[in-house]
Amino acid sequence: MKHMEFIDKDLYIKVHTSLVVTRFDEKASKHELIYANVIDIDSRVQAVFAQFHHARKASDVYFSIRHAPRIGEKGYDKSSWSIRPNGKYKHQTQRENETFVTGLIASECVLERQKDSFAIFAWDGNILQKLFWAIEAYYETPLLEEWTPYLYDQLVNDKFLVPLVVHDFTGEYRDLVAYELLAGEDVLDGYISSGIRSGRIVLTEDIREAI
Repeated sequence: MKHMEFIDKDLYIKVHTSLVVTRFDEKASKHELIYANVIDIDSRVQAVFAQFHHARKASDVYFSIRHAPRIGEKGYDKSSWSIRPNGKYKHQTQRENETFVTGLIASECVLERQKDSFAIFAWDGNILQKLFWAIEAYYETPLLEEWTPYLYDQLVNDKFLVPLVVHDFTGEYRDLVAYELLAGEDVLDGYISSGIRSGRIVLTEDIREAI
């Protein structure tokens, strides 16, 4: 478990987090928040939520991630690293007991397609299945499930399917993989057409007749 901390002048907020998913911006060398779950008393969780809707400049908002020591623990790693919000977020809470609530923070790209950006989470590690479901749900491109491995390879090679960074602080999410799909229908349609011409995609008899 880690602490997620926010400091601004006389405001100090600290909650526990077990999972953070980020987009790493190599040019700026910074982590941008895509998804996080936090757990703490309700007032602290709500205070974290509030930072995503505050009027202060986005460049002034960042959260530090550092080790959450257990009672009596000594000699632990005191280093930290930071994540920054980017864009709009949704959040929700669920009460765990009389003391603690769990809060989920998700970029809008996790919840629905944003122009040519959609975050795909495969909690069981089956990214091919989740990629197929995402394209079926949010894109107009016709796709058969057996074409997905070819499409996955093309998207990854051309950096239209970019891995997100999963920070699992408890080991509960060891199977989770996450990607951001940055392609529009024109790119997907182009891959399908190219795959058919090259023979890497084979049309079934039923589809040939329909065409």
